[in-house]
Amino acid sequence: MEQYRGEPEFSIKGVSIMLITILIWVAFLLSMRAEAQSELTTTDLGLMRFALPTLVFLPWLLRDFKTLLRVKLRYLVMIICGGLPFFLLVSLGSQYAPVAHAGALVPGTAPLFVTGLAVLIFREPLPRYRGLGLSVILGGVTILLAATLFAAELNSQFSSELNYGPGHLAFLGASLVWAIYTLGLRVAGIDALLATALLCCSATLGLMLSLSLGISESNIANVSWQEIWPHLLSQGLGAGIIGGITYGIAIKTLGAEKTAALGSLTPALAAIIAVPVLGEQLSVTTISGVALIMTGVLLASGALRQTFRATRTRPTLTGIKG
Repeated sequence: MEQYRGEPEFSIKGVSIMLITILIWVAFLLSMRAEAQSELTTTDLGLMRFALPTLVFLPWLLRDFKTLLRVKLRYLVMIICGGLPFFLLVSLGSQYAPVAHAGALVPGTAPLFVTGLAVLIFREPLPRYRGLGLSVILGGVTILLAATLFAAELNSQFSSELNYGPGHLAFLGASLVWAIYTLGLRVAGIDALLATALLCCSATLGLMLSLSLGISESNIANVSWQEIWPHLLSQGLGAGIIGGITYGIAIKTLGAEKTAALGSLTPALAAIIAVPVLGEQLSVTTISGVALIMTGVLLASGALRQTFRATRTRPTLTGIKG
């Protein structure tokens, strides 16, 4: 049985780094939600997501390539799963279901997959507080998804023809491979910079091979720079470079399960920030789902438990005479 390396203690530093990552993910989701129909193909978007980070991180990959050779192959494959496989599954799901569903299903269910794999494969114990927190998160994600589905039914003139099933399956598949990637970062024992370099370089190589073999197509030459630069900013710089590094650091600092639990805040924060940014309204159902997710994150991450223990062990000043 492989060594899982255990879960580190809850720390403010790790939470702060993960919150930066979550804000980057929220910006990415909101940019996709606000984006009109684009002429860019999935391959174009993938290249903007991975090619820019590849140019930045390739020197680190070449410098530390011998380090990768000392890592077990299955751990490297687990890290690669967070690149092109994850991106393609999200893109596939987006063809059948709204981006809002991806925001609820992918980061919302990832902690369930991470904990499930950690328990089943690495024999990691499941504390009661984490199991309770994950159950509450699942309830909140279910409410958010139900609210989104209900709104789509009301706004569609052809609600009987709506079929989000294939999209939801693709999003759940994306959540699963993201969980595999998260655990890979935890057990591989390499730093966040090298892991991000491996992920982005392997994804770029796969996309270039796909184009050269005629499997996929590109339309980037026919698209204006005004349409390209927001994608480069949100996907290449934000999610690809900054988000990749901060997520890896958060996993090393907090552990895979607590990091994934915090990541489920993404749909809740996206729903809140969409109010001032996109002019969307928060329904009672949405507010309930957001509140449940936030409560579940506090439980599953151990934040409430840590606060309670600190309160109980805090020394009190008694018996002091004037």
